[in-house]
This record gives sequence, structure tokens and C-alpha cells, in this order.
Amino acid sequence: MHSYGPVPPPPGDERQRRSARRWVIPLSVLGAVAVLAAALWATGGLKETPKQPAQSAGKPLDLGLFTVTVRDVRIGLADARFGSAQERFLIMRMRVVNKGKETESLENSGLADGVVARTKTGKWVEPERIEGVAAGAETNVVQPGLPVEASAMWKMGPADSPEKLTVGLREWKYEQGFTDSDFNWLVQKEDDKLVGRLVLPVAPMSAAPQPSPRATWPQAGRPTTTAWPTATARPTTTARPRPTAGSPRPTASRP
Repeated sequence: MHSYGPVPPPPGDERQRRSARRWVIPLSVLGAVAVLAAALWATGGLKETPKQPAQSAGKPLDLGLFTVTVRDVRIGLADARFGSAQERFLIMRMRVVNKGKETESLENSGLADGVVARTKTGKWVEPERIEGVAAGAETNVVQPGLPVEASAMWKMGPADSPEKLTVGLREWKYEQGFTDSDFNWLVQKEDDKLVGRLVLPVAPMSAAPQPSPRATWPQAGRPTTTAWPTATARPTTTARPRPTAGSPRPTASRP
């Protein structure tokens, strides 16, 4: 009588099949890990792109609409907007280039909207004002392609003297606004995302330069403080008297 049931494997085959099945899963896992590693390498790894990347002074930063090079920060005096009294400010000097096609303001609705400083409470605040100089003349705008030496200013208290100041530069994008369909350069203020964050030492306010002592002539063996010596008058040539009419003239006598 013939049997049509399954034929049992010969001894030893079952162990080989179990061993092969044990290797199937680890190899598939290794393949997935290799694919994931390649994807992470292409996208920059597991490290998240920081919202506020640290930058250093003296490096041009592309903000979209502007290219800004931060120079330094110092404490200085400036005239108040209303009145003649002077006030203390934190002043950040920077070089600004307008990459757009239209003239942009340095203050409201312009560069000032994308420049911020961090307070002790962690809040980002825009400067009180920004003043600029272009081609040797004062200006409150930045024209396309014409570099401006600008000073962003934050008002200080009479006793404030921070050693460092954290400043941030925001990005500008050419896109549509929420209330209109026109494309404009708009500053990005969402989620405190910055193109760069800089921690800068604050130079103390220097005293007003004093006039250097002028050179003096020594008197009685000791120098004194006097004005610069003036040039001595040159001797004048005495005019010769001219003979008057009727005066005898010398004549040559003949031998």
C-alpha cells in the first residue's frame, strides 16, 4: 500500500532550515539599518537644525533682503529724540547692504524689524532706533548696492553696564502677505527663528578725549603750559632814502 502523506525530511535537514530562518530576520534588520544610515547621512544626521545658530562678528550674514556684517558693541551717549539731553545706549555697529531693488528704511518697516537684542528675561527686543552713514553723509535709508555703516541702539539705564550682549538677526523672505496677494519682502518673526545669534563683548564707554598738552618753551629751567609759539617776525629791509629835488648829487671829479 502506497502512502501519499508528507515524507519526513531526512535527519539533519530540519536543523539546517531552522538555522537559515534564524539568519533571515537579522539580515533584513541590517539592511534596514544600512538604508536608514544612508538617509541620515544625506540629511545631516540626527542632530536638529538649530533655530538660532551661533555666529561670530565680522562675518557677512545673508538675511534675504539684507547682508549684514556685525562689527562690535559698545556703550555710548547719543542725543535724545526729543530734547537736547543725552542718553546712554548700547550701540551695535554693523555694515548693511540692500540686496533688493528698492530703497529700504533702516528703522520702521525696514532693517530694524529684523535686528533684535535679548534682555535679562530672555525676551527679544528691537532697537530704539538705527542711524546710518553712507558715502560720508547721514541717512535713514539703505539704497540697493550702496553699503551703509549703521548703528543699532538700545536705551540703557544710568547704572547699566553689561559685559556681554546677545543679538539676533532675522530672515527676510519675498512672499505674499496675509492681507494681500502682492509679493513683498517680509521679516520672519515666528518661533524666534534667527539666521544668526551673536554673543558680543560690550566695550565700556570711553571718556571724552582730552586735548594733548602743547609744546612750550622752557622758562627758568621748567616747562610751562602756553600756546604754541608763533613764528617770529622776519627783519624787514630798511628802505634807502631817495634824494629830494634840488639836492646836490655827487659828481665824479676828473684828475
